[in-house]
Amino acid sequence: MTQRIGIFGGTFDPVHDGHIASAKMLVAKLSLDTLYFMPCQQHPFHKHPGASPAQRSQMLSLAVADEENLQVDDRELRRDGISYTVDSLQAIRSEFGDDAIIVFILGTDAFASLHQWDRWQSLLSFANVAVIERAGQIAAAQIVEPALKTLLAQSVATINAPHGELVQLALAPYVISSTELRSALASVYQVNNQIDKAQTNMINEFIPAAVVQYINAQQLYQPNQ
Repeated sequence: MTQRIGIFGGTFDPVHDGHIASAKMLVAKLSLDTLYFMPCQQHPFHKHPGASPAQRSQMLSLAVADEENLQVDDRELRRDGISYTVDSLQAIRSEFGDDAIIVFILGTDAFASLHQWDRWQSLLSFANVAVIERAGQIAAAQIVEPALKTLLAQSVATINAPHGELVQLALAPYVISSTELRSALASVYQVNNQIDKAQTNMINEFIPAAVVQYINAQQLYQPNQ
């Protein structure tokens, strides 16, 4: 039977329940056998994660430990230098073979700058693309780059080819962001400052318990870290 594989890239700094819930919805909407979280090591646009590559990988592994269809692909964390998506997708295609249906997943904000990515036009030679629209992000209809508008105009209702197709999907917005959670975690470590109970509740509500335990053990996201 043909495998249907999803690739969900990002920094995941830290992974939170919004990421996990979205991944589950994508498994259902795209009829995926497995969705792989693929954290990047060095972001092409100079994001600087607060946790190390190994720590972000471990947090993801803890978050998906009990999820049957979710796994972690750490190839970009094992690669020196900047993570280029096209290199990863080429390697994934080689591993899964010509017949596997591979879907690279990204939001409209990221898709709007796709034409600035390294060898971006080769992406569809190795995978399909799922463009996810969320409330609060740029709408697909607002994207002005001609080449990207052409791709969106050619989108399909359902992905059935191994590569070369694009589908547009709508998902509910994240109720929390990694940025907000890093801020909440930093406040817990403030010296001589009473901890805001609401911040602690936010951490426990939106980060998987095993990940919270790991963050505490590693003392991640402390102020001035």
